[in-house]
Amino acid sequence: FQTDLGWDVMEPVTYLVGLSGLIGGYTWFLYHNREVSYRSAMNFTVSRRQSQLYEKAGFQVGRWEGLVEEGNRLRREIMMVAEEYDVEWDERKEEGDEKVAEELRKARRAKEGREGGKKDNKEDGDED
Repeated sequence: FQTDLGWDVMEPVTYLVGLSGLIGGYTWFLYHNREVSYRSAMNFTVSRRQSQLYEKAGFQVGRWEGLVEEGNRLRREIMMVAEEYDVEWDERKEEGDEKVAEELRKARRAKEGREGGKKDNKEDGDED
């Protein structure tokens, strides 16, 4: 770091730059009532745009969050049952299992049949 200015000039500059960062962060926290980090700032700006896009597409965020909570509750319940029977349960292993994949295919076909879908019964998206 080469400069013609001496430390007697640069010391207050570095102090004030650091202090302004702290004051800016504290102001952000007071205004938004969120922690100050790059991630929270990004989430704040992205979440506005996401909510606009979700609304435009008719995506129900509340329903999605409910489904995620239900999935997490079911995972916890499965883990408790597995512990009761001294069985080690690995969700990732189960997802890749051929029996599970076949049941998912059957459920998809049944759903398409109920909806009166005119799609071919091709197995789209079964790369797993």
